[in-house]
Amino acid sequence: MKVEKLRKKLAEEKLDGLLVTDKINRRYLCGFTGSNGLLLVTENALQLFIDGRYTRQAQQQTQGVEICEIPVGTSLIEVLRPFVKGAVFGFEAGTITYQSFINFQALMGAVGGRLVATKNMIEELRMLKTPEELSAIRQAAKIADQTLEMILPLIRTGMTELELANEIDYRSKKLGSEGPAFETIVASGPRTALPHAHAGNKKIEANELIMIDFGSIHQGYYSDITRTFAFGEVDNEIIETYQKVLSAQKQAIETVALGKPLGEIDQVARLVLEQENLVQYFSHNLGHGIGLSCHEYPALAPNETLLIEKNMSFTIEPGVYLPEKAFGIRIEDDVAVNESGHAEILTHFNKEWMTIDCNR
Repeated sequence: MKVEKLRKKLAEEKLDGLLVTDKINRRYLCGFTGSNGLLLVTENALQLFIDGRYTRQAQQQTQGVEICEIPVGTSLIEVLRPFVKGAVFGFEAGTITYQSFINFQALMGAVGGRLVATKNMIEELRMLKTPEELSAIRQAAKIADQTLEMILPLIRTGMTELELANEIDYRSKKLGSEGPAFETIVASGPRTALPHAHAGNKKIEANELIMIDFGSIHQGYYSDITRTFAFGEVDNEIIETYQKVLSAQKQAIETVALGKPLGEIDQVARLVLEQENLVQYFSHNLGHGIGLSCHEYPALAPNETLLIEKNMSFTIEPGVYLPEKAFGIRIEDDVAVNESGHAEILTHFNKEWMTIDCNR
């Protein structure tokens, strides 16, 4: 079904085929998870070009795919030559390496063919999830929720951010995650004002803010969650700011509805923060698609005109970062657009204001 939808798109664009070089898109279309390979999609064929390291893996992971092993001492370009002669092929302009582009361009010129840049052709298919895909994302979100339940009681004064990040990764894997969704973010105190702080050797102190941003993976599908909370007592201004960010997030989630532009959801959160004189500290998009990749198409950006459809899945994560006041706050949940056209929240860990006991 996925490949047939892609073939319909190729026909509409008057393309003879598509050179799929993106690892995630390759997996989406044929199931192959190897780190290297080329998937060639044409009207009548689906061919996976790999070297001998991946032959058995490809045989085990794919169905209805012709596996073309590249002989030792031969290049992919040489093997491809008879398959692309005189044809017009699309390529994934957003993710291909420059060297690969140069190689393909030279090949097509030599065989009387032509390359055409494509944008989000497969990503648009990935954007709308099947029930099985949504089930996998829900499980990834559940693992993240369970991880947070296990982690918060472990936090101690003097523990470093990196030690806490390692505990998160370890516990998440013990609960069934295939690995961290990305480099786990743990920021404490003034470092919470860094939107994407790297967990470091800073020691967590009593009476400061902690921000945790991480995700889990189940059957290749990702979750992504951020929670910010107090470790002991913090200033009232921090608590008040938290409530304003939480209000922005909740209102954005409530606004999700079929047919609305994704940009409108971003603008709802931005307006709430503007009314609180905080919007100048909101320095990123409201969210991003989530699925086989943690950050995937589409983006919930202020000017995004793409309309909301059923079975989309994305994050909603407003944040404000105030380095001059030495704190920042972000709250992130994963949502899916359900059959009624509204947002089903997939991450369920408490997001009301939390104060964790620091005297333990």
